[in-house]
Amino acid sequence: MGRTLDDDLRWLYSLENMGIKLGLSNVRALLHRLGEPQERFATVHVAGSNGKGSVSAMVASILRSSGFRTGLYTSPHLVRFSERMTMDGNEMTQADLGKKVSEMREVVEAGGFPRPLTFFEITTAMAFLHFADSMAEIAVVEVGMGGRLDATNVIKPLCCAITPMGLEHTAFLGDTIAKIAYEKASIMKEGVPTISSPQHPDAMRVLYWMAKCRQSALKVSGIDFRAECVACDAEGTTVALPSLNAKVRMGLLGGYQCQNAGVATEVALELGKKIDVSNENILRGLADARWPGRLQVVGRNPTTVLDVTHTPEGAKAIVSELDLFPGSPRVLVVGMLKDKDARAAMDVLAPHFDQVICTAPASPRALSPQGMLEAVRTSNPNCWAVEGVSDSILAAERHAGKEGFVLICGSLYTVGEAMCFLEGRNGP
Repeated sequence: MGRTLDDDLRWLYSLENMGIKLGLSNVRALLHRLGEPQERFATVHVAGSNGKGSVSAMVASILRSSGFRTGLYTSPHLVRFSERMTMDGNEMTQADLGKKVSEMREVVEAGGFPRPLTFFEITTAMAFLHFADSMAEIAVVEVGMGGRLDATNVIKPLCCAITPMGLEHTAFLGDTIAKIAYEKASIMKEGVPTISSPQHPDAMRVLYWMAKCRQSALKVSGIDFRAECVACDAEGTTVALPSLNAKVRMGLLGGYQCQNAGVATEVALELGKKIDVSNENILRGLADARWPGRLQVVGRNPTTVLDVTHTPEGAKAIVSELDLFPGSPRVLVVGMLKDKDARAAMDVLAPHFDQVICTAPASPRALSPQGMLEAVRTSNPNCWAVEGVSDSILAAERHAGKEGFVLICGSLYTVGEAMCFLEGRNGP
């Protein structure tokens, strides 16, 4: 009996146990074996700590609105593996996914690589192959971790974007903002323009230095362009974009999305110097952009919101938006990964809730519920640990009651499990 898609996906997921191996020689060897698919379409490269997924989704939406066959590669996924690589906003069919994973498995198991391939290296190569086979004209590629040695850093994009950078993955990227900025800024390529969100001063110094080294024209939000939040409510966000002399109403919630929209707009304007992207395309693309798991309202009675924030900077952004969501008591459900600064993030977020339920997603990289509890306890003593995301949600709903507010946040894995549970119970 032949292998099934489930067999091949189990094989692929088993490679996550190898952990993270930064470097480009392996993915280059794999892409060469596949016929260099990344050279068959144009790209935009997006790095950062917070907002890179939202900016990627906005730029991809703008390109689709401009009539281009557009790929979008992001990670990790929330619910389905096929979310990671979409064409024109559509996930691969199960048949196509099965074919691609099987093809990758055969190439990988044939061997001959500098070292064993990792999950992310294979997934990145698969995305590039999918885009090439689907006749993509351009793809927006989100960095997985860091930038310099990230498997995605084998492309020469038309434009780069760098969203706010913070302390994360310190075991791999360095223990200071400057070191992390160096890793992330290293996606900048010779002569390729770069658009940046506002940055910490230490990160800003690195960006300007890297831009000079790479002869990359650098534009920074708040210095070279602006985006102004006009209105924000629980239904959407209105942003003024002076570069376009226009305003646009977006379906994405949160004032911080205005800054992301500004970066996406400047990326699109740079692309418009090389390909056909009009101001009207930009505005329509921003209006149509969707990015699940970012201040996403998924329930009423109690009001229930999902957000993937997992850094102190992201927590600050969420705190600034909490007034959008009325309701009392207010209950936080949180589960994060071991490599995140859980205590720093919770020091910002946890005091704004009446109760905090600490849990863990089903990932070997997850911080245990007890570990999460230790991270929360100093900033909010009204906390306890619950095994399992679904049981944590049920506990939160009991404590919030119909008049309360529940925020489920932390790792994408936590939010993804929450989505699966809520959709399974309530329907999509």
